[in-house]
Amino acid sequence: MMTPFRTYRRLLLPALLLLARVAAAQATLPVLPLPADPARASYAPGPAVHAQHRTNSLTLPFFDDFTLPLEGPPKVQNWLPTGGTLVSNRLSLMPLTRGAATLDGLKADGKSYSGSVSTFNGATDSLTSQPIDLSGLSPNDHVYLSFAWQAGSIVGVPNRSFSTIPVRLDLYVKTNLGDWDRAWFYASVNQRTGFRQQVIDLNQAKYLHANFQFMFVATGNQSSNSDNWGVDYVLLNRGRNAGLADTTFVDIATSSGLLGGNPSGGLRSPLRRFTAMPVWQFNAAPTPTSELTPNLGVNINNLTGTLPVPVNVLGTVRDLASGAPLGTWLQRSIQALLIPRLTAVAGPATGQPLPATATPKILRYTLALDTRESPPRVANDTIFRDVEFNNYYAYDDGTAEAVTQLPTYGTGQASSFAYRIDLNRPDYVRSLRLYPVYTASDQLPRAVTVSVWDDVAGKPGAQPRASKSVTIPGPAQFPAGWQYYEVTFDQPVAVSGIFYVGYSQPSSSTTRDLHYGLDLNNSFPAGYLWRHDNVGVWDTIPLPNRRGALMMRPVMTNNVATATASAREAAAYSLYPNPAHGTVAIAGPAFAHATVLDALGRTVWEQPVAQAGQPTLALPMLPAGVYTVRLTLADGRTVGRRLMLE
Repeated sequence: MMTPFRTYRRLLLPALLLLARVAAAQATLPVLPLPADPARASYAPGPAVHAQHRTNSLTLPFFDDFTLPLEGPPKVQNWLPTGGTLVSNRLSLMPLTRGAATLDGLKADGKSYSGSVSTFNGATDSLTSQPIDLSGLSPNDHVYLSFAWQAGSIVGVPNRSFSTIPVRLDLYVKTNLGDWDRAWFYASVNQRTGFRQQVIDLNQAKYLHANFQFMFVATGNQSSNSDNWGVDYVLLNRGRNAGLADTTFVDIATSSGLLGGNPSGGLRSPLRRFTAMPVWQFNAAPTPTSELTPNLGVNINNLTGTLPVPVNVLGTVRDLASGAPLGTWLQRSIQALLIPRLTAVAGPATGQPLPATATPKILRYTLALDTRESPPRVANDTIFRDVEFNNYYAYDDGTAEAVTQLPTYGTGQASSFAYRIDLNRPDYVRSLRLYPVYTASDQLPRAVTVSVWDDVAGKPGAQPRASKSVTIPGPAQFPAGWQYYEVTFDQPVAVSGIFYVGYSQPSSSTTRDLHYGLDLNNSFPAGYLWRHDNVGVWDTIPLPNRRGALMMRPVMTNNVATATASAREAAAYSLYPNPAHGTVAIAGPAFAHATVLDALGRTVWEQPVAQAGQPTLALPMLPAGVYTVRLTLADGRTVGRRLMLE
């Protein structure tokens, strides 16, 4: 067991060593384990899913390469809806096929197992198969279970395992007596591995029964995602070649990352610098392809076990809302190599210029393989990436794999982070969206100041052009459906050319660390993140391994200087029914998204991203009273309409 002192020492030692080197070299951005992942609460299995226990056992073969779901708990057709394991394509490094299961130490709802920063090591995530019927089989049927596993993830290296501080991955198999035999384990040696194949011999009578199951169990730090394990390409079948040579199907599939580039995630952003940007700023670029990346792609994996295989690759782009195809950005034939199995497939997103339409939109870039497989495995032959053209800039993709924080100073000026933004035309900054992450021991509201700085000789100015101070509520009061918290300036802030936007943490005698989300699958251009210390010095701050993006997003207004629409424009919108009990409909022109404020002007609900702009608001249970529905228009201005809830 780990004492609180040893836990703090284990978590803080890397940060202390980093601070000790600041005087000798430029500090890098602190990358700390994620104590909670608020985004997961939206797809954690609910009572309806938990009720889907199978009434009959599965039959052979059992196979899962975790291609689906794209993100969320493992599919209930194969796995019990318990255990906290996450399926995604953003944590594992170069899995066999697109997507893998990650046992990362956070529960299905994104909270920690310990509920505390100081913790004992213990069991965290598990992955348990549905019952599988192996009755009627004998050792002569050659039943083997194979799987690929990985120690660590893009988050980092799992801590070293000790007898008193275990960090390990175990596989258990269920006997005909209902006991769980440990069939395999790996204890961490503080090293990250690639995916390795493991084969388990099940040719014993005690395993060949009608309700056979197997279960992966991770053990490690229960307070964060610092100890990660990946599982992929699970295959259980009879008649296998001693279980040694046929650990994969004959398959060619999309994988993850790109050799020589990002090590995890699917396709990178088709934008050259950003992951999202205002549609009018994209349209104002010097050419229709100026903001697109010249190198968009992903690794593919040849699991055939034979010679290199010819594969046709097609990259397309379409408007996600209308389904309208916009064109082809990649079309070629390649050889899927066998040694090494991974082959990078990439092409220029600039191959398909985008139309300069003013409507906000989400475009889907797809890369599909024609592998001529029989039977075809279409799901893992296709991978896609969405890019949003709306009213904000982003360097992150909306998911946090780690957290970062500003240095805590006892005296002196406030410390700040600031992103550099290069505009294609003058504009106004309306607000800044931040991604706060709370530890189990710190659920309190936090004060923050957001600011806009001018560019002065290639760095942020000494004084901000504009600032706004607010208190971000604790997670219990966080608006439903939010992960980002939006801080709006009193008036939009005029900017042109290069500007900087970010947030500040005041110096304080209380050493309270305030965490904000860090996306490890994307990055920002070199020299675009700046830090202000407590003596007034701005300096660029790089990321370890040049990967990661601080999750803060400036929202623009399309060069509109006023924060609110005119009375005539506002009169075009109405709410019904009004008074209302729950669901409210909005009649009027299109809008970008809706927010509900209480009588004190506090945000109590915001339209989820997936429903942004929809005219029906499914409001949660709110106390009776007077509210304001604030509609944000496509140009960044807002409209307020009074709503009475009974």
